[in-house]
Amino acid sequence: MMLTGPEFALVLESAEARHLARQVATYRSLTNHEDVRSFEICGGIAAFTENVFGRKLNHVTGLGMGAAVSAEAIEQLEAAYTARALDVEIDLCPHADATALAVLSERGYAVNAFSNTYARTLLDEDLETPPPDGIEIVTDRCTVEDLFVSHSMAGFEVQAVRRAPVLLEALAKIAVARADTMLFAAKLGGRVAGTAGMSLIESPAGKIAHLYIASTHPSSRGRGVQLALIRSRLAAAQKAGCTIASITARPRNVSGRNTERAGFSLAYTKATFVKRCPPPSAIRNADAR
Repeated sequence: MMLTGPEFALVLESAEARHLARQVATYRSLTNHEDVRSFEICGGIAAFTENVFGRKLNHVTGLGMGAAVSAEAIEQLEAAYTARALDVEIDLCPHADATALAVLSERGYAVNAFSNTYARTLLDEDLETPPPDGIEIVTDRCTVEDLFVSHSMAGFEVQAVRRAPVLLEALAKIAVARADTMLFAAKLGGRVAGTAGMSLIESPAGKIAHLYIASTHPSSRGRGVQLALIRSRLAAAQKAGCTIASITARPRNVSGRNTERAGFSLAYTKATFVKRCPPPSAIRNADAR
């Protein structure tokens, strides 16, 4: 199966949609908030959590994968997000059904960002790559669980685009609570330097390892920590019976460079299509008619 073909794109997008749905379901379980939910739409998943989380846990992925997209479905989607005072943000794969682009164009969506989906086949040599000298990778679940949330937040604290601490905490707690996620920590000189997660997701092409939530303490950057965490996760994925590994990263992101150094190839670039939520006055006027 080609890493850039439509059949493989369907596999990757299905895995990412399941990953998002599991994040939402886990957060709902952790908080007991009944309005936290996700639902299937035209081959994809739409996520609704807390407004303060922004697009990270309030967006659509997988739209139009193996399914046509109708104007009626998108109209209902818009109503659901508008009811929560949220913009509609759809990460659209270039291999999506042609109806997706047509409907979004007709309904006034604009592209405001891009994301890269990387993938690679797991190889026997992935089991034989040790971490660089001076870096220790910790995989014991009990040990990593105890430190994961605080160190994950510390690693993400300094970014070009800052995220709200409440979101960083939620993402880390979700990763710890997910039974399908393996947790990793990297140590330099005996101190935690970075953390990362990997979810194991079944797909028509076999089990996929989705690498995510990787961060490095600012003081430890540029020392090979993230590359070591990627390679340790690839070895764990191979041992877990996965055939494919995937990572999503924004263009010009350091994570993308580390991903390519670890042998991943760019499968495709997704565009984020956005339709802004109408101002409250417009919503009130529409309701009054």
